[in-house]
Amino acid sequence: MFAKTIPLFRLFGIQINLDYSWFIVFFLITSVLALGYFPYAYPHYPFIVYWIVGAFSAVLLFLSVLLHELAHSLVALRFGLTVKEIDLFIFGGVALIEEEAPNPKVEFLIAIAGPIASFFIGSFFFLLAVLYPVDDIINGVINYLMFVNFIIALFNLVPAFPLDGGRILRAIIWAKKDLLTATKISAKTGTIFAYFLMFMGLLSLFKGNFLNGMWYGLIGLFLKQASQRSYEQTKISYILSKYKVQHFLVTVKPLLPEQTLYEVFSYYYPFYHLRIYPVIGKDGKIYVIDILKFKNLPQEQLMKIKVGDVAEPIKVYVSPFDNLTKALRLMNKYGSDELPVIYENTILGVIRRITIESVIEKELSKGA
Repeated sequence: MFAKTIPLFRLFGIQINLDYSWFIVFFLITSVLALGYFPYAYPHYPFIVYWIVGAFSAVLLFLSVLLHELAHSLVALRFGLTVKEIDLFIFGGVALIEEEAPNPKVEFLIAIAGPIASFFIGSFFFLLAVLYPVDDIINGVINYLMFVNFIIALFNLVPAFPLDGGRILRAIIWAKKDLLTATKISAKTGTIFAYFLMFMGLLSLFKGNFLNGMWYGLIGLFLKQASQRSYEQTKISYILSKYKVQHFLVTVKPLLPEQTLYEVFSYYYPFYHLRIYPVIGKDGKIYVIDILKFKNLPQEQLMKIKVGDVAEPIKVYVSPFDNLTKALRLMNKYGSDELPVIYENTILGVIRRITIESVIEKELSKGA
């Protein structure tokens, strides 16, 4: 995935973003339609008309892709999963669902929702073509969108992870085995399909079709990397799901509001070596301070500042019975290396990213 995106709008609480790479494929699709498809199939129109209709068709294509990804997202939300955003980029679109499905049934329903949406969109344009049988450029746009949506649906049903078909395959295998085994098998099919696309790209290059060859090769390379990355992420989640936070937290004595920052740096930090420290407020609620914000203050000032005056409400925390997968996901989401561990308004300690990473390293070294 590419790093920078342009925020567009929100739908059903989901942020829709446009990756800068989208402009590349938008120009390519518009050019192919304006210089190839429309002039060949519908001659005698002015040059500018082909470009306007080509750009319009490209926009409608990506609206179709957005609806495809939105279908995945809405089903995920229906089952209580968190959908961070939908990104439109050079290879289409992707819904960033932050959690694994809780069971094979949910995985299957989320995966199948996208292709079903594309089939419905294709059928809608098929109906429009029937209702508008005039052989003109408008009919050409309708037929193009009908054809491309059916292609999107069929391509995504290829049983190659992380395509929708690969996720459907994973759900079927998962129902009989475990998630890690299912992901490993479906990821292998994804890698095989990726090599097939790269091979098709080489054939196209030998035949002189540079654009098709480049496109096949890039999609194949993307799928290969995505399938391997998805398997590694699933493997890590599977490893961490076996462990509870309570077994890895650092027990921390909470601070009192009258204590000074100087005491924190002089006594607490040398003992715990943590960045965040819980504070019991005067109202009985739990707060937290991030000492990194105060490390450059002179000693005289640290002795004057009371913990209760700079403590902040806790934005995110985990319970001792949460697994390490959830803890790591929340750390990644909120950009934190440490999280408070709280149970029934009682602070138990802090869980650290470095601790979770050591668990991952230890398990991977055992060939988990």
